[in-house]
Amino acid sequence: MITPELTALEALGIAIRSEIDAQELYKELADKCKNEFFKDKLLNLHKEEKKHQAILENLHQQLFSEIELKIPPTETIKKKIFGDFQNPESISDILRYAINLERKSREFYLDCAELVQDLSGKRMFRFLADMEFNHQMILTNELEMIEKYPS
Repeated sequence: MITPELTALEALGIAIRSEIDAQELYKELADKCKNEFFKDKLLNLHKEEKKHQAILENLHQQLFSEIELKIPPTETIKKKIFGDFQNPESISDILRYAINLERKSREFYLDCAELVQDLSGKRMFRFLADMEFNHQMILTNELEMIEKYPS
């Protein structure tokens, strides 16, 4: 959750870091995946997170063009916003982590939408919240399939 002392600029940096980390997670998952159909879904999520990063970087340029973009380190984000990562080993555990990450990302973006005063910024964060919810549902469906049909 966003704390009152977090600025819109800081929230934007955190959001960009979150998208970069999500890209890495989906790529890592895809590399471990033996099922080609599921692997393609993960690679599509990887590409979508790259698009989200570009959207956020464009928003930074629109709102804060005079300020250098500062992206916080991964560990800061995971602890501050998403909690500690337990380094799961199974695909099911990684999917559960990714589902939780998408859920928390959605909540974070909805909080950001309330924080940002610029109307286009509000819309952008709400759009990203919707996309993260979509990712959460895709991953939840995949987890259910893996649990029902492990082979």
